[in-house]
Amino acid sequence: MREEIKKSITFIILVLIISYLFGFSVIFLKNRIVFPQNFFTIFPIIYMYIPIFIVLIVEKYIFHESLKGFGRYFKFNIYILLAIVVPIILVFLSLFSSLIFKDINLNLNYFKPDYIVLLIFQGIIIGSTINALVALGEELGWRGYLLKNLIHLGFYKSSLIIGFVWGMWHTPMILLGLNYPDHRFLGIFMMVIFCILLTPIMVYLTLKSKSIITPSIFHGILNAFGGLHLILLIGGNDLTIGITGLAGFIVLIIFNIFLIPIFNKLNKELIIT
Repeated sequence: MREEIKKSITFIILVLIISYLFGFSVIFLKNRIVFPQNFFTIFPIIYMYIPIFIVLIVEKYIFHESLKGFGRYFKFNIYILLAIVVPIILVFLSLFSSLIFKDINLNLNYFKPDYIVLLIFQGIIIGSTINALVALGEELGWRGYLLKNLIHLGFYKSSLIIGFVWGMWHTPMILLGLNYPDHRFLGIFMMVIFCILLTPIMVYLTLKSKSIITPSIFHGILNAFGGLHLILLIGGNDLTIGITGLAGFIVLIIFNIFLIPIFNKLNKELIIT
């Protein structure tokens, strides 16, 4: 077995075990003890940094590898612009695709040009700074370490594996009410599908930019704009509207289909190299 596969399997097993132990402990204790004030504000941030913590354990203490070369993933480039623009486009397209479902309408009290511009400006600032820094803990694990060790499988296989693991990793958070508060168990399945559909786009940007900063900003921007449907739409539920609902899945499927020629080209380049 290739060392990259061993590292990938070890990382996946450990990141799920540690994350689940932490997350399900919080779920179990939630109604049994009084948590410190603001704990559930800090909890998601701690949870999002578990992947990079596991990377350190796997590389340094299990495989006894040096982390010296890991810094090469920190590099600014023009793909950062796409990391800002693409998630905003996806979110707004998902808002409009939500309207195909019954009894869902735009909230005209808020869907006004000046208000939309303000939301976009605030979202870009917060998403590309604070949110991106928080998302970095995840991205160093998914699009950093795991992608590095799976990329020899090709673009599509590595994207599928990363997307599935990333989605399953969210399970405790989903059960605590993230994204699908009204459908928590079905929300686990929805999150896995969402992550699988989103990952090829993020993997592409990561590989082309050769920088972990790019998916971190993409992730941060998406988190900043992901809840806009709660403000700008009336009706529907957490399974249908927004980027993480069926409306978003429609947009992501079309987006991925449109990008297949670009994905295929990159996949061939990876096979050749």
